[in-house]
Amino acid sequence: MTIDPRRSIAGRRVFVTGATGFIGRRLVDALDHAGANVTILCRTRRGTTATRGSSARTVVGDLHDTALLDTSLHGQEIVFHLAYDGHASAAANLAAFDSVLTSSARAGVGRIVHTSSIVVYDGWPNADIDETGSMNRPGGSGYRRAKIEMEHRLMAGPIPAAILQPTIVYGPGSVFWTEQFIEWLGTGDVVLPTPEGHCSGVFVDDLVQALLRAATLPDLGRERFIVSGPEPFPWSRLLEGYARIAGSGGVRQVPVNELRSRLGTRPDEDHVDETPSRMAAVHAAGRRMLGRERFERLVRLFRQRMAGGGGMFPDHHLLEVFSATGTCSIRHARERLGFEPEFDLMKGLAATESDLSGRTHGA
Repeated sequence: MTIDPRRSIAGRRVFVTGATGFIGRRLVDALDHAGANVTILCRTRRGTTATRGSSARTVVGDLHDTALLDTSLHGQEIVFHLAYDGHASAAANLAAFDSVLTSSARAGVGRIVHTSSIVVYDGWPNADIDETGSMNRPGGSGYRRAKIEMEHRLMAGPIPAAILQPTIVYGPGSVFWTEQFIEWLGTGDVVLPTPEGHCSGVFVDDLVQALLRAATLPDLGRERFIVSGPEPFPWSRLLEGYARIAGSGGVRQVPVNELRSRLGTRPDEDHVDETPSRMAAVHAAGRRMLGRERFERLVRLFRQRMAGGGGMFPDHHLLEVFSATGTCSIRHARERLGFEPEFDLMKGLAATESDLSGRTHGA
């Protein structure tokens, strides 16, 4: 029988970056219920509404403010580093990470629990992967390169570190892998390729379980852990489940070669300008004026309308993921952390529907 990590973390002093994000909110809630002494960093006072009702202490500021970090991290035992700004450049995110790492070392933090991503591996998403996989392939998106470099710096650094590498994280609050699909299905079908691949998905609360276990592992060194669900599932099962939640839409399948022809030549990710674009600046202004969730919901609805009534077709990235059949081993996380995912797809969909229904009725 494994030890419940919630008991081990009670009373511990923990600091969370990215606390207002999809995963961060669930983590802060779990830490609060477990009795941890939680401090979170928010960029603006507006962000503190995400953790309303918890006992977490809030520090308002920026990850680039090293003086603020030095003060805030003093006396902290565990740092959960979840923050990554998808609207900033990879270089800006890496600089923010360096600030956290440097201040953590100066403050004598006991360990860092860092969320990376399965995309760091050269074989993702088409090969079978475990923690021995290569990360040497040059290029890729700025996000991938930044995550790889963060891992390298943690592995070479002075602080014990648990690097969690989640697969596709779904559940209530997941803009990309849940809410986007449910909104698309509210207006029509989502198109999948044939032959269809499978989704290596992990429900958000299982990832939170792994984060807590990594935070309380007694003899942590500098280690990586792939985190995924109990088993992969067909994309069509996930989307059909979302269609039931939406009460409309469905899955339409089209031969993969036809979808590739429709898309044309794939853009070269290796030469993408890492400076935030003018559109990113517009998005940042919109989020400041309307709030992140409201603005991004409006953007998604606009894209839906632009797509017309022919269904939502995958872009290059989604087509690759929808077609993939590679697997991601969680054997190491099971053996080393005692991680055992509790949410299969059916349970994950039920929890998602319950949460979304609760938000709708409470609105």
